[in-house]
Amino acid sequence: MNFPKRTTITFTALAILVMSFACIRPPDLPDTPEISYNNVEFEILNAGDPLFEETILRLSFNVSDGNGDLGLDGREDFPPYNPFNLVLDQDGNFIEFGQRPGDPSFTCFDYAIEDFENTDLNGDGDLLDTLLIDFNTNQYNIEVDFFVKRFGTFEELELRAQPPGSPNANTLCGISFDGRFPCLSSDDNPCGFIEGNDRPIEGIVTYDMNSGLFLPIFRTDTIKLSFKIRDRALNESNVAETPEFTLQEIQVERSGSDDD
Repeated sequence: MNFPKRTTITFTALAILVMSFACIRPPDLPDTPEISYNNVEFEILNAGDPLFEETILRLSFNVSDGNGDLGLDGREDFPPYNPFNLVLDQDGNFIEFGQRPGDPSFTCFDYAIEDFENTDLNGDGDLLDTLLIDFNTNQYNIEVDFFVKRFGTFEELELRAQPPGSPNANTLCGISFDGRFPCLSSDDNPCGFIEGNDRPIEGIVTYDMNSGLFLPIFRTDTIKLSFKIRDRALNESNVAETPEFTLQEIQVERSGSDDD
């Protein structure tokens, strides 16, 4: 089963870690991850280039975990990290969209489109079906929510419903920055190393979110982010927040980034 495209096209991740070695007394940390805000910045790469311009919202946060089981490989689409489970009726049959009057209307949280997944989910020899699913948020190890300040109060903005006036307002099939950061190890097989070694880690994770919609949606609005992570055992961290900011206030320009 392919990892859903809607969860993988909008982000990259970079981890910078300080790990505990045998010669150093390991810190006494809980196995449930703990996070706190470190930094947020906005960068425009190849500005003005209609083909190659990129806008990146870069979130950095401090992280600690007592047994170091942080990170997921993008290929880990098996339980408990699978994108969804297919819902069966009482006779054990797959349920297609529109088949039963009491089923939900179409959203990307409630149905999987075989053609979109490029997988014959029900094994009937074609990619023509839209099937009822149980969406699995455990496919992500980081969830990011966006809040916009309106008349002095922050309100959550559901990016999956953007841009305004699009079908996404009802289907929730727009962009999402819930995603995955990789296993936090420099080993050639980082996830395998983590699973075989119980060791605490502390460090900084930097999570890049790429989208051409940041400026059209947020313009000069005051916004903030709320975020949490999960470890491989599905322990959830605390929820951390950024300070409030505008994209213009946190924009960075790195010399030489457009020269090559």
